Amino acid sequence: MIELIERFESFTTSVTKAYKCIQKIKLAETERMGLKANHVMYMHYLGKNPEGLTATELCKLCIEDKAAVSRTIVDLTKNGFVKPVETDSRRKYRTKIMLTQEGIEINNKFKEAIAIAVSKASSNLNDSDRENFYRVLFHITDNLETICESYLQDK
Repeated sequence: MIELIERFESFTTSVTKAYKCIQKIKLAETERMGLKANHVMYMHYLGKNPEGLTATELCKLCIEDKAAVSRTIVDLTKNGFVKPVETDSRRKYRTKIMLTQEGIEINNKFKEAIAIAVSKASSNLNDSDRENFYRVLFHITDNLETICESYLQDK
């Protein structure tokens, strides 16, 4: 039992530390560009989907609720980084949003910063270590999601 508690402490502390470092990196990079840290993932996924994504799709990809996605889309639209693919006020969450040319340029800067950060963060790992790390991390994450779903089913 003590070993399990120690693994819990090590895992949660490491995940929290990694998350906080990622947030600091996002904040530092986005401030240099006059943006907000929460813009990064939205623009990343929109950049991967040039045909656009709906707010509902962004909710799933960015693991955010509808209100947060809606606020960010409004903010990105005001700044000229995204635009609706088509305009239909009756289909707010089904309207696809896409990057503007300015959004694409900023997203390319994000990609460069991401590549540098990921390269530095994993600089001492070989390909095998990296593959094993992600395999184990995804396995643990899947198991944690199953546990969370069981709590929701119990309610």
